[in-house]
Amino acid sequence: MVEAFVAEPPCAVCGQPATHVELVAPDAQPVGWQGWSPAQRDAHTAARERHSGQRWWLLYSGIAAGNGLGRPADPAEAQRIVDAFTQPYRYAAVTTAGFYDDAGFCARCDAPYCFHHWNVSSTGYGRCPRGHGKSLDPHWSSDD
Repeated sequence: MVEAFVAEPPCAVCGQPATHVELVAPDAQPVGWQGWSPAQRDAHTAARERHSGQRWWLLYSGIAAGNGLGRPADPAEAQRIVDAFTQPYRYAAVTTAGFYDDAGFCARCDAPYCFHHWNVSSTGYGRCPRGHGKSLDPHWSSDD
């Protein structure tokens, strides 16, 4: 297993990260730690301390939602995520990671899109630039 892992599949339209997937090794800090505010660092540290033990920590920012301060990930899940995000990124592999929004990938396009290019409605339903639609927020349903 790698010591740190970050995947940011680029939007097929603009090239900006469609999503952010980060696995933080036990006893390590997230990649952007130095840029976090003291309050964010304290909250993150407290969240990890509540889940003590030698666990990986998953940080995820999806298209319409994310996992905030993160959550623990056991070694098997961490390895599954690393395997899913081996480049070149493909929908069939990425979907095995189990993210509710497939990390911004459109199944029919086999390409990731960012929030702006998914054209996300107020209910969390989005349409890719080619018109394919799906729910991108685990808390909402389609308004289609």
